[in-house]
Formats: sequence, structure tokens, C-alpha cells
Amino acid sequence: MALTISGQVTFDRLATTPAGLASTPTVLPASLVVIEVVRHNNINAVVGTTTTDAVGNYSINLNLDHDFYVRARAQSGTGPDIDRVYHQRTAPLIVHAQCGPILQRASGSQTANLHAAFTLPENRAGAFAVLDTAQRLRASALPSFASLGPLDFLWCTGESKATGTDEVGPNGRPAIYLLGGTLANATNTDHDEFDEGVICHEWASFLQLTQSRDNNFGGVHAGEELLFTASYSEGVVTAIGCALLDLRVYRDTVGYPGGSTSVQFEFDLESGTIPGSGTGYGNEFRNSRAVWDLLDGAAGAPTDTDGDPVAITPANFLASFAALAVRGAPYEICWLASLLQQLIDDGFLNQTDANTLMTGQGAAFPPAGGADPFPAELLVGGPAQTGSLNAFAGANPILGPDANGVFRLTLATPASITINLANTTTGYTPAGHRLELSVHDLDRNVLALADGNNQNKSVTVGLAAGTYLVRVQHRPDGVATSALTDFSVTVP
Repeated sequence: MALTISGQVTFDRLATTPAGLASTPTVLPASLVVIEVVRHNNINAVVGTTTTDAVGNYSINLNLDHDFYVRARAQSGTGPDIDRVYHQRTAPLIVHAQCGPILQRASGSQTANLHAAFTLPENRAGAFAVLDTAQRLRASALPSFASLGPLDFLWCTGESKATGTDEVGPNGRPAIYLLGGTLANATNTDHDEFDEGVICHEWASFLQLTQSRDNNFGGVHAGEELLFTASYSEGVVTAIGCALLDLRVYRDTVGYPGGSTSVQFEFDLESGTIPGSGTGYGNEFRNSRAVWDLLDGAAGAPTDTDGDPVAITPANFLASFAALAVRGAPYEICWLASLLQQLIDDGFLNQTDANTLMTGQGAAFPPAGGADPFPAELLVGGPAQTGSLNAFAGANPILGPDANGVFRLTLATPASITINLANTTTGYTPAGHRLELSVHDLDRNVLALADGNNQNKSVTVGLAAGTYLVRVQHRPDGVATSALTDFSVTVP
């Protein structure tokens, strides 16, 4: 029997407010999502597919000899640029869907509207809200790139895996994990599916990982002073993601309508109080503020309200941001100074304005101490680099400067290199003074590692010509207190 099925797909969106998630949803169209017509007695028997239009409408012509139902998938895009929102607890992973009732073919052509509601425990709306945010971010960024490639989101109600971005996810593609609350207490725990600021941050991390350069070692952070590479990586993505959606206030809510909703973190990127510790290049939120000020006031960018002297269009900014992926010396190790210098080199910024922005954040450009003081250079056959670390002197034992000595090693030609770490601490004990030695390329891959309890360590590794990061990290095995640890690093 020939028939036409048409309808509209909609979903509930909960707004983030200063008090938490709004309790009354806004109904929005699910635009450009996949529609599947499925045989009534076989969930795998898809007999027709189409996509919704920009306002969520669809129409499909079929010739059927059986009853059927219609479902909408939280998936959109074509070619390499496809966004998918997977249910995190299925095996294998399945893209979220909103299904309609079984329809009789004998009724002929008919309307099948689908609505994804925010009610728990299903909260089908969450998947379509995530997809909607991803679609708008991609649309804002794509004019600056030929393609961004595919992106998977992994989310479901009751999934407490930490929110974060993986360069290679479970399907072999970039993936973003989003909290969906705790199953036993979903209305009072952390959901991120409607927190657009959180999604913007993670989405821009995907952009940085695939289109730019990221030299962040990774780890937990909460506003405390960080290594310059970490504060830049975490700070720049908040500003870029929020700017793409003209979202001036970053909010992370906790709880859900019907329970106790509130805002657990909020930051006004234009004029709010800077959270955390550290100034200038070491504070991720000062990095966010500086990058926001680079963009605001330009055509196609958020409005400027603080009168900063810079207004770089998103297209020009993203061109320089992408150019960092292949940048050579100086500033080939990516921190905020690298981005500022790249914008200057590309003619989108001048040094005076760069310094004005950084002066407002408690720093200077060029950074005090030379053209590129971070990280210090480690020379083959050169003098030792020395330092003292105490993982618990600062707030962050993994990404903080008190827990890390980071050095640049540049080779003009391929070579086999030996790097020696001498722990010169008097009264050495593994529990209080243990250090690790590792070598990383500019794509964050670990090329060599020496850990364990030995006081001194050494690695030998064959390296191509290029620049590498040598990291000395204080790892005191979770001991709550540790003594100051002295060290020296040499490349004989």
C-alpha cells in the first residue's frame, strides 16, 4: 500500500537560570534529525528514512504491507560532519531515539508527530537538547573550516561518568561524555544535558584537539593555579565555545526540576569576578576573560560592554587558532602567549593591545622574562635544569606548577636521546619525594616514561627532528603531606 507519513518532531529544553534549571520547558523543533520508519514487530527493520527540516517537519513516501512506527534519532549531519548522541549504558552503544506508537497501514497516509519530554526517568529531551547545542556550535564554527569531522556524545539519565572530552572515543571518533545525574537520586544530582555552557566548553575542546594544538597533560582542576599549558587549554575553550553561541554567562547547574535545583558554578566572561587562584597566564578564567575580550565587539561576535581595545572577527580568530596546529618556534608550546603571538603574526592583533589585555589580567605581553619563557629549554650536552617541587604546596597536585617541572627539548635532526633525572633531595623517601620522568610530543603522546620508587631515573628514546616536552612530575602516591623535592635534569 502506498502512503505518505508526515509530522513534526519537537523536544523540551530547560533553560539555565541563576537559580538552576527552569522548571517549565520551552518546546523547540528537532531540526535536521534522522527519521526512521520501522516495521512494527522488528526494531531493526528500518523500511524508510528521511530527515526533518529546519523547523522539525518531515514527510516520507512509503509502500508497505505491514504496520509500522516512526522514530526520531538524536543524530544529524552528512558526510564526515555527523553529530550523534549515544545512550551511554547500551551495549553496543545506540543513538538515542524518540519513538511513536504503532500505526496501522490500513489507515493510509497519516500524521505522526513525535515529542521528546524532559520528564524522568526517560528524559528523551536531554539527547535532543545536546544535539541541538552541538548543531548550533558546528554551524557557527564551520564557515572557518572545510570540515570538523564526526563527534559522538555519550549521555543518559543516571550516568555519573565525569563530563569530559576524549580525542578518540569508544567508536574510534572524538567523543564528549556528559553527566546525566545519579540513577538513585536523579533529581538532586548533576546533569549537564541542558547546561549549554558546559557543552560549549567540551565542544570547543573537541575543536582544539582536532583543529588546533593542545599541550595540556590533563587532570582534575577547579580554578586553582595551573601550568600555563593547562590554564590556556581549559580557559580558551570556555571563551570560544560560549562566544560561538553568544553565551556571556557560563553556568553549571546541579539537580533537576522536581528535586533541588541550583547553580554550582557561574562565571560572567565579560565582567564577573575571576574565580580561583593565580594571576595572568596561570589562571584558566583569566585566560577565558582575555580570549573573550579578543572576540567581543567584532561583527558576528558577542557585544563588548567593558571597552577593551580589541575586536577580532570569529573567522580571523579561528584562522589563527587553527594555525597553532602547525606553529613552529617561538611559542610552539601552546599557552595563551602562543595564541596572542599567532594573532600578531597574522595581522589581527598588535603588541600594544595584547599587553593591555594581559595587564588587565595581572600579566604582560610579551611575558616578563623574555620572548618565550615557558617552558625552559633543555639542551643536548648543555647545563642541567634544576628545580624544587612540592605537590601539596599548591592547590593542584597534578596540573599545578608546584607539582611539575616542564622543559622544552628541540632537535634539529633525528637522534637517540638519553635524559637523566637526579633526585637530589636529602633523606629521600618514595612516599614523600618520588618523581616521574616523561617525554611527550606536541600531540600529547607519551613517548617515554620512567616511574617507580627509584630516587634517580633515566629514559633513552629515539626522536625525530622537532620539539618535545620533558616533564618532571611530583607523584607522592596520595600522601597528604610531602617534603620539598629537589631535582636536576640533564641530556648528556
